[in-house]
Amino acid sequence: MTSSAGNVADHISELADRLERTFRLLGKRIYLPSLRRLSSISHGLDRASIPLLGVLEEQGEVRPSDLAAALELDPSTVSRQLGQLERLGLVQRSADQADGRATLIGLTPAGRGNLATVRQARAALLEDVLAQWNEADREQLQALLDRLLESLAALPTPRVVD
Repeated sequence: MTSSAGNVADHISELADRLERTFRLLGKRIYLPSLRRLSSISHGLDRASIPLLGVLEEQGEVRPSDLAAALELDPSTVSRQLGQLERLGLVQRSADQADGRATLIGLTPAGRGNLATVRQARAALLEDVLAQWNEADREQLQALLDRLLESLAALPTPRVVD
């Protein structure tokens, strides 16, 4: 490896470390306040459940295996989360009319309301933070994040076991 190639690799490795830290801290700063607000409404709902509720809102009723695939999680992990969400009254099971042997999972009105509460809290937080940014900076942030997500989405997706 040449010195120039070594410098590029070192820079990318340093950037990867900084991005990992940034994403971890973003998660804490953005998600935790909304979850604190939500915990006063729905005790027992955790951070890992929010993406699950989001997929159910986007896709409607789905089989648990399809939900696990959409979340890139092991089906047993999703099954445990669904059990907790069902006990909380946020999701419900129903028979799949196309295949009586299968079960579909869908959001309840309470599940939709909880998800809306989390999203409203996150939006309010981001509105406060980004109000100090000019429009060009906000657009640049979105464009770069979209580009990063696009590049990551183009990578082969390994089977993730949680």
